[in-house]
Amino acid sequence: MLDDALAAYLDSVSERGFDEPFLALLRSLGFQRIHLVHGASEFGKDVIAQRDGKQWTFQSKAGNVGQGSFRDMRGQLDELRLSELSHPSFDKGLPREPVLVITGRLTGNSSLAAQEYSEQGKAKGDPGLEVWSRDSLIEKLNGGEESILRNATDGQLLSLMGSIGSDQASMATIELFSRRWLEWDGTRLASLGIIEASLACEALARAERLDLACHLALCLLTAAASAAFEEGSINPAQDGGASLFEIYALQLWEECDDRLLKEKGLVNFSGPSAWVTYPIRCARISEFLGLLALRLREQKGETAVEIESWLAQFIAAQPGTQHLVSDRYAVSLIPPALVLSNRKDSQLETLLRDATKWVCDRYEPDELGLAGVDADPPEEVMRLLGAGLEHVELDRRRESQIAGVLLDLSAGLRITDLYSDLHNDLQAVGAYPLLVHTDNDADQYRKVGLGNHLEINPDYAEQLPPGDEPAAPHHVPSPRHLLELGRPWDLLAVSSALRDRHFFEAIAYFAA
Repeated sequence: MLDDALAAYLDSVSERGFDEPFLALLRSLGFQRIHLVHGASEFGKDVIAQRDGKQWTFQSKAGNVGQGSFRDMRGQLDELRLSELSHPSFDKGLPREPVLVITGRLTGNSSLAAQEYSEQGKAKGDPGLEVWSRDSLIEKLNGGEESILRNATDGQLLSLMGSIGSDQASMATIELFSRRWLEWDGTRLASLGIIEASLACEALARAERLDLACHLALCLLTAAASAAFEEGSINPAQDGGASLFEIYALQLWEECDDRLLKEKGLVNFSGPSAWVTYPIRCARISEFLGLLALRLREQKGETAVEIESWLAQFIAAQPGTQHLVSDRYAVSLIPPALVLSNRKDSQLETLLRDATKWVCDRYEPDELGLAGVDADPPEEVMRLLGAGLEHVELDRRRESQIAGVLLDLSAGLRITDLYSDLHNDLQAVGAYPLLVHTDNDADQYRKVGLGNHLEINPDYAEQLPPGDEPAAPHHVPSPRHLLELGRPWDLLAVSSALRDRHFFEAIAYFAA
């Protein structure tokens, strides 16, 4: 079954989507000084690494390579074999071992052309060319006695792949699966963890669940942040998880067109269950695109601006972005709010006011309140729609994680009048903010940890104090591991992965 999953993965993965799992494979094979050098200055090399006293260079391609394609890439392969221009870690003094990596196969006469090309190079005293194709990649991953998946994986990966295939995967099942990564050491996480996540993310993308692919990537990043805290250094799976998120969030972005900016476009797409599925789709789209835009600001500024502009139009057109169906989607507000905070119009304040009105309506005395972050879907639906139904036997819920997010956003972004109005409105209907507090230790990355504790109805000031004075005790700046490492975006990613907490320090950082 795992070979079948690997084959399906290699058949569908994109060239850049294969980067992180390939780096993880090289780590598992004992390569060192591994660097992804793909880009404008790659000089024919996508990856360089060292092993067995040799300098290895890799050029990767997605899909099958026929004779014509091989002929077209000969110039690139010449650079792969002969050019000494590369990353500073490239050792010109070591024997060269060039490899063409393809996720498909050499088809037609391309295998003979590759063989002749390699022999001609060797005849001149130059390095030849080795080819790692689809079959050899599967062998390295799961075929041999020393292959990483054969020796290290367990039934949980197969169970997850089965649930994806049967359309049973969810945010909850994915987060539960990812908890096993928290028990792994950093080395295992940087190799096997990335490979497992890549397989599952691509399977989710094939199942048209790009939202869950993004979520799984963020869960990998969260586990890697925990390993980094324990071991005192950045773990490669942090970058791996962030890169996987970017790949699948960009695929989601490609599907976001003008149809979703029409008033009823997304509602009509949501079908008869739109009362629940429509606002969930709105929340997840705005959350992931907000995260993507914030991540791309420094790397790909033009794309980030395009996403931010579209997201602002989407939020204006789709009221579902404010109608959060439960506390599970409380943190979905944070990335789009931080994106809107860059704009000079009043759209951010409108978003937060409308979201507060929605929450207050759900916490009126004759309503049941919204479901908690770990409630199952039936409870989410019954609390949302069942207050007037006799067969619904649920006690009124007063706690609200969404209320805490709203107050912290208005405080962190220093919107003084808005903060006072939100505070008064939430208190008036008895919606008590619910927060998860964490110490600056590994437990901040764990759903369950000794250093984590709940606080209901924290002591928020009625009005936002002047200057930088905190409106609540948890607004006092405190050390955060990821901020100390210079990775504030990762802190937002952890919130999106775990769902039950947010970090005021991250809001304040991006607000600044």
